[in-house]
Amino acid sequence: MKIKNKLMKAVAIFALLLASNQLIAQTDTSLIQTVCAGSSEPYLITPPTAGSTYQWTLSGGGTLIAGATSDNITVVWGVTPGIYTITVIETLNGCEGAPVIVDVTVIPLPTATISTSQTACFGSLTIPDLFAIGANVNWYSDAALTINVFTGNSFATGQTAVGLYTYYVTESLNGCEGPSVPVTLENYSLPVVTATAGQTICNGYSPSSLNATSASAGSYSWVDAADPLGIVLGTGSNFSSPPLTNTTTYTVTFTETSSGCTDDDDVTITVNPLDDATFTLTDYCEGSANSATVTGTAGGIFTFTIPATGGETINALTGEITGGLSGTTYSVTYTTSGICPQVSAMSVTINPLDDATFTLTDYCEGSANSATVTGTAGGIFTFTIPATGGETINALTGEITGGLSGTTYSVTYTTSGICPQSNIISVTIYITPTTGPISHW
Repeated sequence: MKIKNKLMKAVAIFALLLASNQLIAQTDTSLIQTVCAGSSEPYLITPPTAGSTYQWTLSGGGTLIAGATSDNITVVWGVTPGIYTITVIETLNGCEGAPVIVDVTVIPLPTATISTSQTACFGSLTIPDLFAIGANVNWYSDAALTINVFTGNSFATGQTAVGLYTYYVTESLNGCEGPSVPVTLENYSLPVVTATAGQTICNGYSPSSLNATSASAGSYSWVDAADPLGIVLGTGSNFSSPPLTNTTTYTVTFTETSSGCTDDDDVTITVNPLDDATFTLTDYCEGSANSATVTGTAGGIFTFTIPATGGETINALTGEITGGLSGTTYSVTYTTSGICPQVSAMSVTINPLDDATFTLTDYCEGSANSATVTGTAGGIFTFTIPATGGETINALTGEITGGLSGTTYSVTYTTSGICPQSNIISVTIYITPTTGPISHW
């Protein structure tokens, strides 16, 4: 509380004594004084009369603590409101003057104002003001209430550095200042959170567990940095990501328990596309070229899915099989060699060659002359060199019609299977002899 208008109190006593001409003459003049409950107030005679003594008395409401017989006193007023009197009697040369009385009204102090301390995190865009409820609110930077820094309900401290700042706030009513209330603004230093280093994975896979650490105690939350809704995907210092198909950045936010301040850090998971291990490999005939055709990511390696045991080999770069056994099906695997390798397998069958062997014997003109297929049936017979004399050949049997006697024909037999073959045999049509008449000599 603060002491108000002490000079006026002194002047009041002085004025009353002047009214008695500084003699013993009595006077009924009085002055009403107003003081605040709990204040310490001085009262004095100005100027005092040389040789006079004074006797001060107090009707109640306070305590006269010094100078009861001098020309000045100090009264510590209590906290009970009311009207009390101060009386002073002057004695000079054994003669006692009339009492001089001052009425003093003790005004109650206002109750302590209501205010709430505030906290802020270093670097915040807005440092909260301190606020107190009441009238005629004053803010002080010291407990003795000697340094007034602001008057008003809402106090912007201007403090932005990390630290604890304490202020003392009072409310005043009727010139009396109530008890002070300490109010603090604490600017916390920010916590630091560190997320694990970024990772690179392949499309469709999950990264290894993500981790974040802080030297402070607090809580963690993980979100997709690109999510406008900020949906929390996980809590705790460790986070297991689901499989990813696109490069993703996660943000981990750490909230310090003691201060409520936060810090965040990002970790990026780079997702690389999978290699394409597709290739084509078609069945082929024994002895034919049989390289695979890569339709996906080039540069991989071909192997037998199941190692061959018959001496067969496969070209790692082309997939061509050498020494493959006729009638055998092989499984071939192609493995890419990129960042995200993939594997695919295909089966290929080595088809056996048809057997185009047949027999066709020379014959006499006009005789039956069909060929006999000793290999793969179902083929076609043709003249190797087209005939020009009207001769024909049965495509199914190889029989020649209209063949000229004494002529040799070249006949070709071509199979019609998956792996067709051709064979050529020459056949001669003998001249049928014409025997003359038998003569008798």
